[in-house]
Amino acid sequence: MAIIPQVFINAVVSIGVRNTDRSVRWIATGFFLIRMISEDQGRPFLVTNRHVFNGKQSIVIRMKEKDVDTLKECDAPLVSEGKSLFHQHPNPKIDIAVLPLNAEFITNNHLEFPAFDIDRHALTSTELRNSGVDEGSLVFMLGFPLGLVNNNSGLPICRLGCIARMSETQIEEEYNILADIQNFPGNSGSPIILRPELMSIQGSKSLDKSVLVGIIHSYIPYKESLINSQTGETVEIRSENSGIANVHPVEFIKEIIDGICPLPNQKKNHKKSF
Repeated sequence: MAIIPQVFINAVVSIGVRNTDRSVRWIATGFFLIRMISEDQGRPFLVTNRHVFNGKQSIVIRMKEKDVDTLKECDAPLVSEGKSLFHQHPNPKIDIAVLPLNAEFITNNHLEFPAFDIDRHALTSTELRNSGVDEGSLVFMLGFPLGLVNNNSGLPICRLGCIARMSETQIEEEYNILADIQNFPGNSGSPIILRPELMSIQGSKSLDKSVLVGIIHSYIPYKESLINSQTGETVEIRSENSGIANVHPVEFIKEIIDGICPLPNQKKNHKKSF
């Protein structure tokens, strides 16, 4: 039985940069997202971390051509005429960036565009808690850690973990959900997806569908100092991955999307306020 919808898996893409010889070095993860503005029209986006885009003029993403198994390396500019083409959250502590994509380019090149629908496939932390999701709920992380990108396949690496802390206080103070899941370089921008629960303890709620929970942006390191026994001074600091990951919840992604492409009813409400 498939637990993760195939469209979610296919929506996850590797992000790279070109070397001087035009070869590609894969550095991070992103995922395609769409906001439907009518029944048959949507705005396409690429979502990742702000630190993945910062300092770069362009990136490379791989997209699948329709009706064939060929993967196409597509160059996506991040800067035009000195201006940034991507949008980032105004709070500098929120490490999310959204790049609007050229829908005409996708259509004209017969490219597939599997994507998370931000309004149908994603729940905010408040909506998750109200649906019975809490500490201990299982989640998946999809991405491309350590450059583990196949030449002829776009399938990401899947890892299983759980929500470690998702309180209102945690989000208000740190803008994060904490997840017990091992992430490594290359996982920056990986989506976190809820594992559906078909059973629950009597009297408690459970969410029986997969949804987007948030986006990975870092892990909490465990640091240990080595002290010189003669001088008492620190001679080395060792840092290891604690296995606790920082995850920005969906509401911060939605805030950026809302600023770029409001829902039709949001537009109406905005006009009424003047």
